[in-house]
Amino acid sequence: MVPLLLLMNAGTQRGRLAQRRRCLQTAPILLGIAFLVPTVQAQTFVTNITTTTYLDSRVSNQTNNYGHAHTVKVVIDNNVTSDGSICRGLFQFPPQLWTYSPGDIVSASVSFYVWQDNTADRNVTLFPLTRSFVQGTGNGTYPPDGATWFTYDGTNAWTNPGGDFDPNSSVIAVKGPVLSPENDRFFSWDITALLKTSTSRAELQNYGAMLRIDETPVPTTGMPRAPFTSSYDPSYTPAYWPSLQVTIRLTVFNVAISGGAISLGISNLTDGVTNIIERSFDLTTNGWTAVTNIVATSTSTNWSETIQPGWTKAFYRVHCQF
Repeated sequence: MVPLLLLMNAGTQRGRLAQRRRCLQTAPILLGIAFLVPTVQAQTFVTNITTTTYLDSRVSNQTNNYGHAHTVKVVIDNNVTSDGSICRGLFQFPPQLWTYSPGDIVSASVSFYVWQDNTADRNVTLFPLTRSFVQGTGNGTYPPDGATWFTYDGTNAWTNPGGDFDPNSSVIAVKGPVLSPENDRFFSWDITALLKTSTSRAELQNYGAMLRIDETPVPTTGMPRAPFTSSYDPSYTPAYWPSLQVTIRLTVFNVAISGGAISLGISNLTDGVTNIIERSFDLTTNGWTAVTNIVATSTSTNWSETIQPGWTKAFYRVHCQF
């Protein structure tokens, strides 16, 4: 816990914040001559990814759109008994992600579920795209109304067939534990570093991302693959749909004493989550009193409380109730 001084003018009861600090875990703020920095609890939200499609290089499928397919395929077929064709998955992030600045993101990851994992020893890698795409509404549909192997919108060509991506920014999937004899599991990609790097963050925000299985060496037998479940498969609940999980720091700002009241702002709130402000006069374990519950309806809010006669100091803390 790092000191955060609030300089006081006893005549006007006005305070000036000498330092602002973002925090992670519940701990108290001392109000009076000084604030002892809280660490306000981080919030984690999970939201489904619903803008998905995949691109298929097989000659019979190159001009088809898969924007509403039940799967998001990553495939490399063998070139001996088959044609060596490949599939690459594409997706775009929920817009809520971009309301948080890189410095407020503690961690972020993407998760996709596959019923039968046949990737064997091959990796599945996430790359930022360098061109946007139109999802489309097809399920192996021609004529396409969205991205195909050759086009990013059903009409206009990719610079390179199979999608344009940044090869210099990538994350390899972590394969989760096998969940059943069917070899089903979740794949996850930690994208925290990509979101904190300006180039890759801009690419992910503006264009989206690609999922690609190791395409070399081309196999001589079999078909390494992971047909990830999409949000368009009615046989799966949202718990198995693609998802984004982000943990963000709450930020306490504009802490002040003025007009006989203590006031502060809280930002980086998650819609629908209850945030509890508590007060203590002595920091004893059982000395905390809930002052108010704030159910977030926006990303920030302001709160104030009248300072009562006889108060010489007060401690405040904010924590989340999930």
